[in-house]
Amino acid sequence: MMKLLCVISFLLSTTINCFAQKINVKTYSLEQALAANSDTIYALDLSHLKLDTVPVEIAKFTRLTYLDLSKNKLSKLPDFLADLEYLKTVNISKNKFDVFPLVLTRIDSLTVLLANRNQFDRLPESIGYCKNLEVVDFWETPIMSIPESFYALPKLKTIDLQGIKYSPTFHKKLKERLPNVEIKLDPPCDCME
Repeated sequence: MMKLLCVISFLLSTTINCFAQKINVKTYSLEQALAANSDTIYALDLSHLKLDTVPVEIAKFTRLTYLDLSKNKLSKLPDFLADLEYLKTVNISKNKFDVFPLVLTRIDSLTVLLANRNQFDRLPESIGYCKNLEVVDFWETPIMSIPESFYALPKLKTIDLQGIKYSPTFHKKLKERLPNVEIKLDPPCDCME
């Protein structure tokens, strides 16, 4: 039993830092980052802090490529995130977003968006501005409306819509419109179109 717990613990710690490791940089807490040279900070982990606003101090980390804001109480994101021109991965999972944060559509460098377990049910047409977006995770976020611009994202490789029940018609449309994208879906149901 102890061996199993060790394995589970290892897997969880590996999963938490998987995206930071892909960019091969040290992930800092805000406290650690504030004590360091701002030009040396590439990855910040502000998860599990019960934040209801994003600290303005983040704006000074202009070389930031990875930002984890997951498991907080956020419902809005500040406009200064769009000024972080190297930001590639943003994790806003398990927060209180009931509207998709539009500032994300202004981050030109964004390639990975983890936004699972939020409350918004539609994506804005401006999601099409995220031309570098490759991975999108909306697991258990009740997305009911996908705009035309989303289907035109040129680099999209993976989208996770598990935990949401869609109709067979929706499944078919999504797969036809995104034939070269790995789409993760639950089995279809006759519960909605």
